[in-house]
Amino acid sequence: MIKPPWTIWLTGLSGAGKTTICKELRLLMEKSGMKFEILRLDEIRQVITPDPTFSEQEKSFVYFSCAYIASILNKHNINVILDSVDGKGEGRKTARDIIPNFYVVSIDCPLEVCIERERYRTDRASIENLYERALMGQIRIAGVGYPYAEEKNPILRIRSDKLSPKEAAERIFKLFEPKNMKVVKNNS
Repeated sequence: MIKPPWTIWLTGLSGAGKTTICKELRLLMEKSGMKFEILRLDEIRQVITPDPTFSEQEKSFVYFSCAYIASILNKHNINVILDSVDGKGEGRKTARDIIPNFYVVSIDCPLEVCIERERYRTDRASIENLYERALMGQIRIAGVGYPYAEEKNPILRIRSDKLSPKEAAERIFKLFEPKNMKVVKNNS
């Protein structure tokens, strides 16, 4: 079991299922009464770079910002889940340098499946046609434009094309589920 406060970075290609898994994970964590925050890089990017260019400098800035926000939340005993591709691994490296209890969960999925999922994604955080734009050479993203830097030693590796989002979330939750934690009943 991982001791709090911790930060877990869910990494994988766009469309791998990170956000969908995080939604399921949120339900489990809320039931447990655990103090946590989920930081979605796509949402943070829209605030700090409202017209994203996906330049290398911009990506580095956004990844650093996410890692820094997570470190501050951890200092206030809030556990953090980061939901971000981090295609070159820069953000994960920064997070390792500044967050004592930092872990990575790799959400693996074939590129073809990710491209198809992105076409029908409903939670886009205002980023439209990501793979189409990359395939036309308008932007460079992990998997199309440059290779995705896979995590070498994640604490957990999940094949999102083989597991349901709920099953994936349950496996992640088991990493930090306190053994004797009482489940808080939600009366709604």
